[in-house]
Amino acid sequence: MEDLLSLSRGPLKNITCFTGYDMNGFRYRTERRDSRRCTQNSGVMVLGDDVEYYGVLTEILEIQYLGGRRVPLFRCNWVDVFNKDRGIRIDKYGLTSVNLQRLLQTDEPFVLASQAAQVFFVKDNQIKGWHLIEKMQPRDTYQVPAGESDDESTEVEQDDGNEEDILDDSPSASLKRKRKP
Repeated sequence: MEDLLSLSRGPLKNITCFTGYDMNGFRYRTERRDSRRCTQNSGVMVLGDDVEYYGVLTEILEIQYLGGRRVPLFRCNWVDVFNKDRGIRIDKYGLTSVNLQRLLQTDEPFVLASQAAQVFFVKDNQIKGWHLIEKMQPRDTYQVPAGESDDESTEVEQDDGNEEDILDDSPSASLKRKRKP
């Protein structure tokens, strides 16, 4: 209820601007800040209803509401993903390329930072002006196959009979493995 009341009163007049922002395991930077670095953190992807939108992050804003609530927004230059010849291409191997010079003309350049994922634009040496897209994985997250537990205490270890675990009663109490002949 407090969130709804805070939002209904509208945002505060002061807005904070950033050149970098950490969100959802990604470290984002504006295009201007990226231009002075050897890394690239300004590529953004947002999943729409039927299409993936790709863009370059130009501004990071944080809108503040009563009660200390903050909403980060990304302003991006979006690639024209609707023009299949001049804006986006998918080759026979399934690789997606975009032309960063062909921008989408839109009145909605903003996206909630929580909705964005990070991409890396790799210069395409085959087609001048085009860039291949590499989707990034969030930092400090790991993909665990479905059905496998990350809790070792609940996992059942398969014994193939080739190795025998022996606990040593020494002060270091380490686990030693001996092979059967």
